[in-house]
Amino acid sequence: MNLRICWDCHEVAKMISKLFYREIIVRDRNRFHHFEDGQCSCKGYW
Repeated sequence: MNLRICWDCHEVAKMISKLFYREIIVRDRNRFHHFEDGQCSCKGYW
């Protein structure tokens, strides 16, 4: 199932990447989201 990441999940992934010093990569229907240090590669455009 190809769905888009919801806003809440997007924000939680950003927080987790910052709090736990982790790199998270999520693929949704339109693009890859690369979370690192509380930022996403999409810069809020998704």
